[in-house]
Amino acid sequence: MANERKFIRENAKRSLIKRFLVKEIEGAGFGGMSIQRTPIGTRVNILVERPGMVIGKSGAKIRELTESIRTKFNVDNPQIEIQEAGSSASLNAQIMAEKLAEALERGWHFRRAGHSTVRRIMQSGAKGCQVIISGKLTGERHRTEKFTEGHVKYCGETAKQIMDIGFAVAKLKPGVLGVKVRIMRPDARLPDEIKVLMPQAPAPAPAAPAAAPEAPAPAETVAPAPEVAAELKKEAEEKPPVETDMDVDKKTPISEITKIPGIGPSIVKKFEAAKISSLEEIMSMDLDDLLAIEGIGQKTAENLIKHLKKLIEEGDVNGP
Repeated sequence: MANERKFIRENAKRSLIKRFLVKEIEGAGFGGMSIQRTPIGTRVNILVERPGMVIGKSGAKIRELTESIRTKFNVDNPQIEIQEAGSSASLNAQIMAEKLAEALERGWHFRRAGHSTVRRIMQSGAKGCQVIISGKLTGERHRTEKFTEGHVKYCGETAKQIMDIGFAVAKLKPGVLGVKVRIMRPDARLPDEIKVLMPQAPAPAPAAPAAAPEAPAPAETVAPAPEVAAELKKEAEEKPPVETDMDVDKKTPISEITKIPGIGPSIVKKFEAAKISSLEEIMSMDLDDLLAIEGIGQKTAENLIKHLKKLIEEGDVNGP
């Protein structure tokens, strides 16, 4: 019974340390932690997106964390090691959940933030992901919105092995929103995946090497006269460099929307209040997203969807 109590005590301490680190390094992109016992002490590995915020100026922040873990949780000689998430940050469920919560706190519309997070995760190579946002999204009544793409496992031993789950909280004026992110890693292998090995045909016998043809004699090169060489060099220096057009992402300003019949400057102000600055952002939204913006009615939304594509194409033709 003593061993069982020891396991419970150690796991409870591990959970409390994780909760403490999430609160203390908020904003640094906490992606997880692991604790290892060593002969000289306890090693705490922390995965973060922005290591500089954890280390602090001249290492002051990390020394403060080390002392807090040693005194509050009675950890023997703790040694904190910081590991940067790097390019794998988009495949870490905890980091993506915190980034989504930060976007919601900055004023992003929940549908725009959810679709953007799912698109970023899938572009990083994930096999599947699901984003769940719950709380007072559009009114006083609580509701839940889910954004799912790809393959997602919800239960069983398979879900425990191949699914990465992260949770964060966004604090808004109407109330608190809960954010949950599930990600199926790119290297995940499902139990029903089967690899069939096809029989290989026997390799043909190697053919006898053919006689190599005689190489032709090198042609004699004649050096140009000094006058001709000087003239060619002068022409090359005087020739202007060829200008190349670089592809630049073009965004049509939101003010161009007034060219659509029935759309006035008041509609432009409503889109600017919703943090939408280009026609391409409106083009990526569906009818429900437009209706969710305050002041946009059913008739206006249908009018936008009908004429917006034509307006963007005319701007591309008339542009420079």
